[in-house]
Amino acid sequence: MVASGATLSGLSLVTIAKQAGVSRNSVYRRWKTKDELYLDVLEAINEPRPLPADSDADTRADLAVLLRALAERVVDERASSMLRALNAEAATFPRLHSRYFEEIVTPRRSAMNRVLRRGVERGEIRPDIDLDLVSELLVSPLLARMASGSTDQLDPERASRRIIDLVLDGAAPAPN
Repeated sequence: MVASGATLSGLSLVTIAKQAGVSRNSVYRRWKTKDELYLDVLEAINEPRPLPADSDADTRADLAVLLRALAERVVDERASSMLRALNAEAATFPRLHSRYFEEIVTPRRSAMNRVLRRGVERGEIRPDIDLDLVSELLVSPLLARMASGSTDQLDPERASRRIIDLVLDGAAPAPN
């Protein structure tokens, strides 16, 4: 329903039950509120956080693992619809929005920052760079595509590599 344009606040548990083809009592037995239902939906679309395959890999390869996972979620219509709706109604569903950040955003951001710190230690990224900003620069193009709904031509592998190359080329140490 959200994928077809319904808002989170516009849906009722009765409407959800009807659309799912189950009795409303079945829905109410499992979820007392829409928040509870949406929390379960969020958990269902939350795929495990990918880990870089090998800490000996270069920074670009490690980042590609993380960024490709985000790009795959962005092109998944069900996941991106739910996330767009959640972001649009964050004030209406603060518990849901908070849980999304705690369980999905924060661990992924931490993993990306660990990879970026390793890149600094290896000399692949300038030590004076703001790593939080680099992390935000890496994910922002994908989030912008998701927000605009223009993901139909997005290839997760190619897009991830291009974004990484653009951002890290600007963050690389100056040649000697």
